[in-house]
Amino acid sequence: MIQFKNICLFVVIMLSFIRCTEIYTPNINSTTEALVVQGLITDGTGPFTINLSKAILYTSNSVSASNYVLSAQLTVTDNQNNTFPLTETGNGNYTLPLSFKAVIGNSYILHIQTKDGNTYESNSQKLLQPLTYDSIHGMHNTEKYLGQDNQLRNVPGSDILVDLFKTVSTGDSVPLCRFNPVVTIQYQYTVTEKDTTNWHWEYNDWRSFQLNTNENITEDNSQTASAFIKNHSVGFVPIGMESYGMASPDKLTYYTYYLRIYQYTINRDSYNFYKGANSQLAASGTIFDPVTAQLYGNMKCVNNPAKIVLGLFEVSSLSQSAYVVIQSPYSTNVLLQKVPYVDIPSSGTTQFKVWNLEFVPMPKDPAYNSTMPSWWMHY
Repeated sequence: MIQFKNICLFVVIMLSFIRCTEIYTPNINSTTEALVVQGLITDGTGPFTINLSKAILYTSNSVSASNYVLSAQLTVTDNQNNTFPLTETGNGNYTLPLSFKAVIGNSYILHIQTKDGNTYESNSQKLLQPLTYDSIHGMHNTEKYLGQDNQLRNVPGSDILVDLFKTVSTGDSVPLCRFNPVVTIQYQYTVTEKDTTNWHWEYNDWRSFQLNTNENITEDNSQTASAFIKNHSVGFVPIGMESYGMASPDKLTYYTYYLRIYQYTINRDSYNFYKGANSQLAASGTIFDPVTAQLYGNMKCVNNPAKIVLGLFEVSSLSQSAYVVIQSPYSTNVLLQKVPYVDIPSSGTTQFKVWNLEFVPMPKDPAYNSTMPSWWMHY
C-alpha cells in the first residue's frame, strides 16, 4: 500500500511539471538594425582603427553581404579637451592620425555621427597603467585537437603559465588583464633540383597562429583579500606542424616556435564585455547556461537611447614579450628562452639558391635571393 502511494505521488508530481511546461516563442523584431563598433586604443604605436558595421538581420540568409557602415564622422576626445578626427579608409574602417599617442591616466570618448543622422558615444574609458606578469614558465601537457580526419586526438605541447600581481597591495584597485598569445612557426627546408649536384633551393617559411579561441582574461579577485594569481594559463603551444593544419615538408632542416605575448591592462567596461562573450561561447546547452542575448558593450545612441548598439571601444595599455619555446614530446621540461620582441610580417616564404653549399649568387641568375628576413631565428 505504501509503495502504491509513493507511485501515485510521483505521477502527480510529474504531471504538475508537464502542465507547467509551455513553448516559449520569443518576440523578435527581425527588421531592427544594430550598429556594431569594434575598436582598440593602446599606449603603443598606431595607427589605431575603429571598424563600424551593421549586425546581420535575423531574416538574412547570407553572411557574405557587405554590412560596412560608410561615410560616418568619427572623433576621439580626451579629458584634456583634445579632439582627434578619424579618417575613413574603406570597408567600414576609420583610422586615427599617425601622430596620435594615448597617454597613461587620460580618459577617452569615441563619438560617431552616421549619415542617417544618429549620434553615438562611448563611456569614458581610462587608460590604466600597464602591468605585466611576475614570472612565466612552461609545463608539458596535452590537449584535444581536431585532426584532418575530423577525429579528436590528444596532442602534446606546452601550457604557458604566468603568476601575476604578487606585489599588488589590497589597498590598490584590483587589476584586470587579458592575454593574446601568437605563435609563429619558423621552419627551413631544402629542395634539390634533378640532375644537379652543385646547387639546391633553401626555403625559409613562417606561419603565425592565434592560440586562444576565447578571450583570455584574468580572474576577478575583487572579492578576495589578495590580487595575486598563480599559474594563469596564457595559452597552449602544440608540438608538431600537423596540429596547426600544416604538412611537414620533406628535408626539413630547422623549425622553432616563436611566441609573442600581448598583455592588455583593461578597465571594468572591457572586462565585463569579454567575460560576457566567454560565458556565451562556453554555453553547453544545460539548464544553468547563460541566456543568449546581444552582447552590449560601452556604446550608446545619444539621440535615441532605445536604439541597439553592440561591440566595444576598448582603451587598454599594452605590454609585449617574446620567447622561443623549446619543448619535446618525451620530456616534462619546457624551456622558455626570452628573446627580443619583433614585428613579424604576415605568413610568407623567402628562398635562396645555395651554390656549392654557400650562399653565393650564380652569375646573372635573377632567381637568386641574398636577403634573409631581418627577424629570422631569434635563438
